[in-house]
Amino acid sequence: MLLAVLVAAAPALFAAPAGAAVGANLYFVQGLPGRTLDISVDGRQVASGVAGGKLIGPFGVAAGKRTITARQNGKVVIQREVTAGSGASLDVVVHQPVSPTGAPLITTYVNKLTAVPKDKAALRVAHDAAVGPADIRVNGKVLFENVANGESLDVVVPAGTYKVDIVPTGATSPVVLGPLDLPVQAGQLTRVFAIGAPSQQTMTVALGTIKVPATGSDKPGVVNTGTGGQAAGLDQAQSPADRSGLWVVVLLAVLGAAVVTGRKVVRR
Repeated sequence: MLLAVLVAAAPALFAAPAGAAVGANLYFVQGLPGRTLDISVDGRQVASGVAGGKLIGPFGVAAGKRTITARQNGKVVIQREVTAGSGASLDVVVHQPVSPTGAPLITTYVNKLTAVPKDKAALRVAHDAAVGPADIRVNGKVLFENVANGESLDVVVPAGTYKVDIVPTGATSPVVLGPLDLPVQAGQLTRVFAIGAPSQQTMTVALGTIKVPATGSDKPGVVNTGTGGQAAGLDQAQSPADRSGLWVVVLLAVLGAAVVTGRKVVRR
């Protein structure tokens, strides 16, 4: 009950004054299984008793630098400053580092709310588990390769249900998570966050969706196949400055869909 009241009151708590810059929406992912956290923004508590694996929000805040604090039983678990751009939608994930005994981290992901074709869906898969670099398999095929803790990938796929699992990079076992049936609805941005630690038997996922605009018609009369070379360009565009791992995006062959989005992660 308290959580519901706080969630309902959050927009009023952080409403920007008239004439101020457009605010931002924050979502929180509680990525510490087995723990219960209270979440505060700039010293004001917005949610209490948030269990591991829960995604809550949105919470309206003023644009700019916001201080995020997570507490357990009154003790600060982690406190970090994040930047919320004007009009942005941001996922703020409290999660474990690669070492399951290490201090928690906060990683933020900007939600891309751009339009998708009517029969398609936007999908983000984020690796926020206490696991080293991993391969993410969809329907038995490696689609996202060498994904490090704190990294993510955004793609556009046909609506449907996919079977997803995670294995160490370059290996077929052990399966550290899954296989899980992941329903992806047309016109939605589905966000998937892998959290927990295999060594602690706490691996799970947090899920959330946001409606996005639709474009085009359900039955296009022409399919533009392009002139080639786009994959190499995408590969260069998707390589972050702080990582050398290569993501292999093969949804064109496996899912029959054009992958038109890139990889984006902001560490805090």
